[in-house]
Amino acid sequence: MWYVVHTMAGLEQKCMQQCQRYVDQADYSEMFIPLYMAKKHFRKEWHDVEQPLFPGYFFIDTKDIQPIQLGLKHLYQYTKVLQNGEIVSPITKEEQNYLEKMMDRQHIVQYSEGFLIGDEVLVTSGPIRNCKGWIKSVDRHRRVAKMEIPIFGRRTPVEIGFGAIVRVSKQEFKEMIADNIAQQEQLGDDQNRVEVVKGVFKDMTGHFLYADTERDEWTVELKLFNNMTKVMFRRDEIKMLL
Repeated sequence: MWYVVHTMAGLEQKCMQQCQRYVDQADYSEMFIPLYMAKKHFRKEWHDVEQPLFPGYFFIDTKDIQPIQLGLKHLYQYTKVLQNGEIVSPITKEEQNYLEKMMDRQHIVQYSEGFLIGDEVLVTSGPIRNCKGWIKSVDRHRRVAKMEIPIFGRRTPVEIGFGAIVRVSKQEFKEMIADNIAQQEQLGDDQNRVEVVKGVFKDMTGHFLYADTERDEWTVELKLFNNMTKVMFRRDEIKMLL
């Protein structure tokens, strides 16, 4: 079960390390800080930078929070285990499942990419592909998507690394799909050729690259706006063309 410890923003790592000093390792499975991969521009290039997903919080995976609470009393910084009313409780199973779908095994929400089609956000790759209903806005300059995700018993605002490759109108997007469909025969007899059978890319064809079957993520290379672009699909959204 995941419990959440609240501290001061910017001190998450220091507090977690102190907690690890005063708590027996046998009393918990893991302590971690949920992160997201952001893009920062310096030295004339874009660089990957890890940022806290929830500034001021770190998580503890444990079956018994009592020994953790005793250890927290030794910390120099202010800390508090989040609770539901008067009861110290973990986040719900639904909230934990949602975060697990977004984060990789290192508890990092990897960078996502997509397009802006009119006022709509289309995510083509990355962990927020199935979360577009929670996206509130996109800051193309900072390369982040501002979202609200179901955590802490409410819709909690967060930022996620997101790059909008291009902004187009709905008409331009329709024309792009039509061009791709018209050029299908030029792909030849590629044994890794696939057809999209659901969603906004329906009837387009591309080249299958690889799959993460555990997460049901199938990556296909499609020609979008004259560029070969990696797009993630669920298995039921594509058909292999043999």
